[in-house]
Amino acid sequence: MCFLMMALSVINVITRSAFQSPIFGAVELVSYFGLTLGAFSIAMNELTDGNVSMTLLVDVIKPKARKTVSAIVTILAAVFYIILAYRFFVETLVTYNKGTFTSTLSIPYYVINIIMAIGYVCGFLALLLKAARDITFVVADGKEEKGGNEQ
Repeated sequence: MCFLMMALSVINVITRSAFQSPIFGAVELVSYFGLTLGAFSIAMNELTDGNVSMTLLVDVIKPKARKTVSAIVTILAAVFYIILAYRFFVETLVTYNKGTFTSTLSIPYYVINIIMAIGYVCGFLALLLKAARDITFVVADGKEEKGGNEQ
């Protein structure tokens, strides 16, 4: 997806400069590809623990308590993600019923909204998985399972 966005942008600049004829709707396409990429990158980031976090406070507590705090925060984040997904689903219905389209390429807005909703649902599921790992650690009395990704 990133390559497609980059290629489209580069080709658009070249055709604009060389032929004074940009690719019709290129900016709109790159924008919506970026939204799609962003929506699904959130879930991937959660699955791979790609967040940068400040651990000043949690580093001084025991691993079991740290995992408990992590599980609580992760569940709160999952609730936030599912609320966002719900709002995008509602917006999907609204834009579908109104029949609104983008200005350049006439892409139905509901398509964009449903992609964002699905991306946030994936983020929600990724956070639930992350919380389940933390809860499993706490319930197992802080013992690591083989194949765990704890340090």
